Amino acid sequence: MALSYFDKAIIFLLPLIVLQLFKDQTVYLSIEYIFSITVVIIPLIDFGLSGYFFYVYRNISNKEETVKNFVNVFQRVYVILSVLGGVIILIHYTAFEFEKFILFIVCRVLFVLATVFLSSYFRLTNRPEKAVYVTILSNATSLLFLLAYFLFDIEFSLWVIFIGQIIFSIFYLFRSISNILFDKEGFNTQQIKRLIKSTLLFSWPTIIQVFIMMYIVNYGKMNVLTKMTTEDGVLLSLVQRFSMVIFLTHSSLWAFIIKDIYVEKNLFLIKRRVFYKYLTFLTFALVMILMVTGAYIVYNYTSFQRVSCISVLIIGQTFFACIYAYLEMYYGRENKNIIKLYLAIFSGSIFIAIITLVKIDFLERISIAMFVSTFASLLLSVFVLYKRNYKIA
Repeated sequence: MALSYFDKAIIFLLPLIVLQLFKDQTVYLSIEYIFSITVVIIPLIDFGLSGYFFYVYRNISNKEETVKNFVNVFQRVYVILSVLGGVIILIHYTAFEFEKFILFIVCRVLFVLATVFLSSYFRLTNRPEKAVYVTILSNATSLLFLLAYFLFDIEFSLWVIFIGQIIFSIFYLFRSISNILFDKEGFNTQQIKRLIKSTLLFSWPTIIQVFIMMYIVNYGKMNVLTKMTTEDGVLLSLVQRFSMVIFLTHSSLWAFIIKDIYVEKNLFLIKRRVFYKYLTFLTFALVMILMVTGAYIVYNYTSFQRVSCISVLIIGQTFFACIYAYLEMYYGRENKNIIKLYLAIFSGSIFIAIITLVKIDFLERISIAMFVSTFASLLLSVFVLYKRNYKIA
């Protein structure tokens, strides 16, 4: 757990260190923009392999063969996506420019894609710490370059933030190519097609659902360079980054409990001890972030009431979104991902309605839309679980 928190701390701090050391708010907003675009893209291109991986592992007897098959398929998908990403970058630089951050977005997407799958792989093979080593090494490399640039007074470049991720993405690409070329047992095209088809049939509701939820959460930062003042953009990005501590607490706990949840034989049981422990850690993170954000607001802003209200809405949205995500695991466990899709559509509809109909400042509108849509979806999810006879015991 401590190692996982150290890893998440580096991820959390890198953009903040850039802002603090180089005092360039536009560069900071560019980093947040790249990160937000990445998390919206990922659900659409990973085919839901990681989620389906857990489901199949739980329901099949030959677990070793299952793990090997998923690794084989993922590495082929990764190579194809890497080539496609290279073509997109080539088009941008040789034909017409359409996104000035395309190189960093592609590299970030490939890095996250690989590390998410490897996290699933190492959790199921009872070696969760190995996935943490990968991200620690990659992000620590970027941190070292960042400090070197600052100490030697070198002009900052976005390469510094992404260098560790680029190196790992290239390494894993060659590793995947090598495994494919020297696969002695062979893995034919029909096997790949069958597994991808099964994955899509299982995961398509989740793919759409995660895309909708990520779009809602990152809508503001995707528009931060065009629809907001720099001051409002920094406020939104900083408070959402502070709120990441809550989410990182959630994901660190999730990494260690998801296997226990998925292998539980009683599909309609929510373990009280696990759930309450999860809520305790999450609430502690919530209180800590409210205190830190409050201190930051008092020190940096004069419009205390406006900034405080926006911050509470953003932090509250993150807290309720984590609980919502925790409960969603139970739908996936019983192969009812379609429920998750309906909940996401419900949330997305509320979000779009508020964004479209409420005529107030852009930042206030986003904050209210995120909070209301997430909280309403959480309440609906609790009601659905209750009607499906889930019990806490």
